[in-house]
Amino acid sequence: MFLGIFAGFSLIVTLRLIERSTARQALRLTERKAEMNRYVLLVALAAWLIEGGVSQAIDDGSPLGQKADYLQRDLLDKHWLDGLYVSIVPNAPAGTKLPHTVNEPGNVIHAGVWTGRYLAGVGYQFAVTGDLGVRDQGGQILRALRILQEVTGKPGLLARGYVKGHGPVAQYERNGNDSKEWHQGQGAYADYRFYSDVSVDNFNAVLYGYAIYYDLAADAEQKKIIAYDVDRLMTHLLDNHCRIIDLDGQPTQWGHIGIDPDPSRADYYNKIYSRRSRAFGRQSAEKMPLRASLMLLPDLLIAHHITGKVRYRDMYRCVIERFKNNPESDFSRRQRTPERAARTNHSSEGQAYEAVYNAIRYEHDPELLKIYRSWLSQLWEANWSEGNPLFTYMTLSLLPLDRSNERGAAGMMSGRDVPHATEGLRLANETLALYPVDRVMRPVMNSIRKDIEISPFRDRDGQRQASKPVPINERPLDNEYAWKGSPYALDGWLKPIVTSMAFACDDPQVAWFADSAGGAYRTLNHGQSWESITTGLKGATIENLVASKDRTFVLWARTNQGVHVSRDGGLSWRIADAGAAPADAQEKVEQPMPDKWLAVAGPVCVRINAANRLERSSDGGKGAEPAMQDWRIPLAKSVFRTPWGIIASGPGGAYQSADARSWKELKLWPEEETGPADYLHAYWMGRYCGFLHADQRQR
Repeated sequence: MFLGIFAGFSLIVTLRLIERSTARQALRLTERKAEMNRYVLLVALAAWLIEGGVSQAIDDGSPLGQKADYLQRDLLDKHWLDGLYVSIVPNAPAGTKLPHTVNEPGNVIHAGVWTGRYLAGVGYQFAVTGDLGVRDQGGQILRALRILQEVTGKPGLLARGYVKGHGPVAQYERNGNDSKEWHQGQGAYADYRFYSDVSVDNFNAVLYGYAIYYDLAADAEQKKIIAYDVDRLMTHLLDNHCRIIDLDGQPTQWGHIGIDPDPSRADYYNKIYSRRSRAFGRQSAEKMPLRASLMLLPDLLIAHHITGKVRYRDMYRCVIERFKNNPESDFSRRQRTPERAARTNHSSEGQAYEAVYNAIRYEHDPELLKIYRSWLSQLWEANWSEGNPLFTYMTLSLLPLDRSNERGAAGMMSGRDVPHATEGLRLANETLALYPVDRVMRPVMNSIRKDIEISPFRDRDGQRQASKPVPINERPLDNEYAWKGSPYALDGWLKPIVTSMAFACDDPQVAWFADSAGGAYRTLNHGQSWESITTGLKGATIENLVASKDRTFVLWARTNQGVHVSRDGGLSWRIADAGAAPADAQEKVEQPMPDKWLAVAGPVCVRINAANRLERSSDGGKGAEPAMQDWRIPLAKSVFRTPWGIIASGPGGAYQSADARSWKELKLWPEEETGPADYLHAYWMGRYCGFLHADQRQR
């Protein structure tokens, strides 16, 4: 609702500012409008709050439209850097505005790809709602994508992402970490720190977003901005033989976009693809199939459509003529087997969908459309049963494509036109209905469930997975974008095990713990917050912690590099003098043997049994009962008797109890949450195409 209020104010501001301008002037106009609309947004949000805000709590089962409203507010609060979408951020209460600076950056090194895809979602949203506030949001994204180019100082070269501020970036350039890809912006962008080494998925996602937004939402000035930026990106690409050339003058790690059709480049590609030719068979560059240029083809069509420059259409035709008649590889035609499905890279399939979607949208030649649709059909046959809404809506809006219906999908297909259409659409809409509104990446361990069949084949990383797709609200959250994640994933975001705990001798607010990942943390407020204390250890991993019995902040740590001592509670460390450390600081902590009881108080005791289940006894160990009520994952790996009561931990986290009967989860480690751009992209595309409605919910 607040977007409607926002739109009214935005329209007044926009009407006063519209003027003719060049592409650069258009950008400045957008910046002025965005600045004024920040004030407008605050006024609108205040009005929304005064009217009562959300009328009811939003949960996973809420109608899809209500979930979209809630998730969009969450995105703009936590994942929004003036138009740049930051996918992973620290867990924070609803309504928290996160700054995205060098001190608290979030995961911005993939910001370009997700911002591009979210721009497409905003395009669909405007096409459905006609809300001018949504168009203004699109304008902010366009400005962010402009900065993503300008900040590198090299025309047409995108950065992966950026943050504000000066100095080393937390998580990437601190505590001994090093990254050659972080750079400081120059000139007008000197207050930004950016990450280079952009890859094909970043590049293509930005072009994809530009194309959808240009066609469905952009006003005349925004179209000028898009045309200018697309032309620079594609000029850089074609001037460098279909390669992204980084600041060092070399191609980025994954910066080859298709194959330059110039025959003189054949030897170059033979060397490049000799190491990457599995997907296309071991063929020479001259015999590469047209599909090897799948990422390049839609980029050229988009650039020609948006800029009108014949250079891009001519290059497109050169690629077609060079590779169209080469046969497809046997690998791409292989039947989908459980083993092959297990090793599928869903992220790469998402890129393929994205590419073929615009290739079909902009191509008119029947022969080429037949080829592109065959590629889409192969993707669909592999994915229809996985309930991926974005892949499903793309497929059903393009197979077959009825150009008499410009909206692209509604009413153009039936169950007879596309195999599995009815069931595939049901599964896709069910996924959106089950999409979890809690975006915190919490531990999930489905591999211990009896009701899930485990596949005999492991995934590309050697992890076990399910034989059938796991519902999206039961599997671990994907780290950045649900539609690129595996629907067969079983386990994720498991916590380390607490291996050692220490408590200050005279201050009950102060404590420390070490974990199985080699980390160590300190609290000064009885566990309300924890901070890492490993910075001064220069890479050493902690195996045991022992606190002084008479000095508040004297702490010894047994590490893989010897015993260290700290006199400030872990802020700084040095090697302990020989013989100075207490004997227990020189020993590695060993957990009790399975089934050995640990006394709690009186006859009450606890133990971890041979099945890694925590048990409780109220009669000194004669009898036993389960003691894992309210545990997220019912597995225990360590248990301690402490001044704070019993503390036990497992892959689901750490828990505290006074009686080993009722437990409270301890927040020992920093938590992160991922954003909802994936939901909003798919939801608004589904609305636009007529595949779902705002009041739809789980049946």
